[in-house]
Amino acid sequence: MKKLLTLTLTVLILLSACFAAQAQVERSPLLDVAFSLIEKDNIFLRRYNEITGANVEPLFELGMPYMFGGKDGDKLLSKYPNYATRDCWETTKFYRKGNVYIYGFDCSGYTQWIYAQCGLPAHDTLPNMILKYDYERKGNHLYNHRKGHEMPPYNELKDHLIVGDLLVGKHSARHIMMYIGTLADYGFTAEEVPELAAYLDYPLVIHSGPSPFYGERFEKFIAENSDKYGKCSTTNGGVEVSIIGVPLEEAPYQEHVQVNDFSYFLIDDGNYELTIWDLPGCTSFCWFRM
Repeated sequence: MKKLLTLTLTVLILLSACFAAQAQVERSPLLDVAFSLIEKDNIFLRRYNEITGANVEPLFELGMPYMFGGKDGDKLLSKYPNYATRDCWETTKFYRKGNVYIYGFDCSGYTQWIYAQCGLPAHDTLPNMILKYDYERKGNHLYNHRKGHEMPPYNELKDHLIVGDLLVGKHSARHIMMYIGTLADYGFTAEEVPELAAYLDYPLVIHSGPSPFYGERFEKFIAENSDKYGKCSTTNGGVEVSIIGVPLEEAPYQEHVQVNDFSYFLIDDGNYELTIWDLPGCTSFCWFRM
């Protein structure tokens, strides 16, 4: 009996490993465009290219920084291959009016640009996307915060979401992200990322927003290119990949930058900070399909 149980467990483990190996991200125009604004040699971009045979090259080596109110794709690329810059038009908790910043998208500017580049219609404003009941009737809301529209467990969302679905959530402000698959889809295993072994099937999103690692990256870049960007202030956000649903306390690293707290894992031999985006902490949200 003991031998039979051992054999059964071994077979189940082998089958599980086999199915995990078969779970692979597929090439998508949405992912091609989205990854074009992440930093060079990003682990998710690298694996996307390796798995799908795509050859996506980032437009900018350091990725695209976040800028509040950044919506203008033409301006963003107006100085390519250099970064465009812009005077800040208002003071916020992140920016000072009159200071010069390297131009980039904000969260909805980024998702609108991805969709536009793929010939898809623009999405609505973030408040409307969450709160308009008409979207429930039309089937745009896959899940939301209202009773009767609850999500399945996080590890089952992969069976209901498709690449390009949008997550809109509100903490103190609203934010929008695009679903890109799971860690397992990008070939990660429990052996490779043991701290994330329980979360290989949790949703990954790509988005433009506050980030714990963009500030230092661009501070160095501005110092090294003072002839072009010497008047610029540093940015503290940009295009990144985050994981959804992992309890914040599970992350081994915590950091406070400006007014935001970040919880994250180090992956890719410590070269990438995979942040947790706190969906359970939202006061309202929706998973949205165009």
